[in-house]
Amino acid sequence: MKSFQSAFNSFIQKLFSGCFLFSTKPNPILILDRFYYNNSNNIYAHHLFLLDVKTKLLKELHVPKVTHSNIMGFKIIGSCHGLLCIAHYSLHQNSTLFIWNPATKQTRTIIEQQQESLLLLPPDCLIGFYFNNHNEKSHDFYVVRLHSFEETKSDSLGKIYSIRAEKYSLSDGLWREIKGCDQNLILKGNLFWTENCVTVEETLFWVAIEVSEKVSHEMIISFNSCNNVISKIEMPFSSKDCAEVYKKLAVYKDSLSLVICSESKNMEQWLDLWVLSDEYEGVECWNKVQTIGMFSRLERPVGVWKNEILMATNKMIHGVGGIVALLPEDDIGDEFSYNILNYEESFIPLDYVEESDYIESEGFLLI
Repeated sequence: MKSFQSAFNSFIQKLFSGCFLFSTKPNPILILDRFYYNNSNNIYAHHLFLLDVKTKLLKELHVPKVTHSNIMGFKIIGSCHGLLCIAHYSLHQNSTLFIWNPATKQTRTIIEQQQESLLLLPPDCLIGFYFNNHNEKSHDFYVVRLHSFEETKSDSLGKIYSIRAEKYSLSDGLWREIKGCDQNLILKGNLFWTENCVTVEETLFWVAIEVSEKVSHEMIISFNSCNNVISKIEMPFSSKDCAEVYKKLAVYKDSLSLVICSESKNMEQWLDLWVLSDEYEGVECWNKVQTIGMFSRLERPVGVWKNEILMATNKMIHGVGGIVALLPEDDIGDEFSYNILNYEESFIPLDYVEESDYIESEGFLLI
């Protein structure tokens, strides 16, 4: 049997020679990541679905169980070329990161460098999953992890915080530290991941919050996978006359965008779409390009698909163009939140892994 690395390298060669065939499904497919809760009953649940956009039908995906410990929940890190990167949470050191191919049901656990140390998982760090196709010598899938920490030294302004960045190669199964990636970044506290992650060309973006004894500040953190530079982007201006209910990173016309759900004092809600551009002499700034609302009923931003904002009620996901998906009818919870991920079925090999047990369909608590 071929080793994983040789099988993976063979796949990469076929992918870029045009010989590798992805699924030829005629309908666009998305992955719908849904979690919901009921405060009165203290019920939490989390499910994944394949969404056939043409038929508006959902097919549930059962996330594989890759550890024998009690699972407290999972988080979808990202989707890339038919592979999903997932974090499994547990009460002890059996929490893990793994790669999953839903088409083949194969998984590959991401092994830590030091098995005795605790695994860093969100929200205590930022994790992204991407494929490098800009450099022929490093065509590979990567998991990148950014972890903030307090320096032992301080200056006249107070404590100093830095970021340790590391990158995992799927082909060789190794973590490597990225040196000097935060030289131009000034942090005033530790970073925590608060929302979703998106990728625009070679750059990954996260919504994060820096927290210290004096600071609690929300921002966007970016990581350029070509030059390994970490940057900080401030949020758009927020009006004091309304409350921000939800934020969601998205991609709109190939640019980073942010969907913000706001609520007035009269409990009416609306969605603003902000796009980050550098049209002013190379200086990046936020431009509000669209507002949808007012809504008297509960709406939640799901994301942007085909340059259209998608919203969710407890019955459907829809946009201005109409209904995108009919949601399962249940009475488990009355608070819903969704993420969408692009998905393209493929048969990328994840060898040396036995088929895993699957989590039961009722779902688990999302951490």
